Amino acid sequence: MEKANLIDIHAHLEHARFKQDLDKAIERARKAGLKIIIESGVNPTTNRLALELAEKYDIVKVSFGLYPIDALAKEMETSESSGFPRDTEAFDLDKELKWIEQNKDKCVAIGEIGLDYNWVTGKEKEQKEIFEKILKVAEKLNKPVIIHSRKAEQDAIDILEKHKKLKIIMHCFSGRKSLIKRGIDLGYSFSIPPIITRLQHFQTLVDLVPIEQLLTETDAPYLSPVAGERNEPANVLVTIKEIAKIKNLDEKKVAEIIFNNAKKIFNF
Repeated sequence: MEKANLIDIHAHLEHARFKQDLDKAIERARKAGLKIIIESGVNPTTNRLALELAEKYDIVKVSFGLYPIDALAKEMETSESSGFPRDTEAFDLDKELKWIEQNKDKCVAIGEIGLDYNWVTGKEKEQKEIFEKILKVAEKLNKPVIIHSRKAEQDAIDILEKHKKLKIIMHCFSGRKSLIKRGIDLGYSFSIPPIITRLQHFQTLVDLVPIEQLLTETDAPYLSPVAGERNEPANVLVTIKEIAKIKNLDEKKVAEIIFNNAKKIFNF
């Protein structure tokens, strides 16, 4: 593919799996055509690390996140969730929301935020209350939101539907077809990871969603196109190729449309 402007709207470059070679991963991203990588925080520590990365790398921008399980950790009075693949961080939600408001000009979005019924059960009510509180802050700041909705897709959309002023991006959305169609009708965007090459669900999602509502992400280091390998921003190219094949469009045209979609949402 002739080099086009690419964007990764959701990555976790602060992750320990990038500790040894982040400079090289960023360089590979540049060579692939990445113009913007949005580094997503999940708690106070990673929100601040995201700012450090944005200061170091000119292609990195920041999304301040409050991952649903981290946001619950204080209420659960534990930093452990059964089987959860990383340590969670208990924090004061109100204090962090105030910090986000104070640093609003340093971020392009709020996320990832949302609901997760996969790792924690029995706390649905508390998760929804926290989610609502964060969404109200995002509205106040006039920032788009990047939504995590694992095994909670219907509840997430039910809540989001009340927040009509927000620009909404469904990150790695795994809901059924009827929920995808509902999201389309509500004007939401859907960000597609490189694991699309291995998961029929994302191929179906791309087929259903108009290209004007698609974005590319990696969720690096997760969701690699190759099982067992670390994912990284350069793999946006993999997603572009797959979308082009499904939509029967030229790859460069797909990249151009998706980059323009992102510009409209994030006001680049």
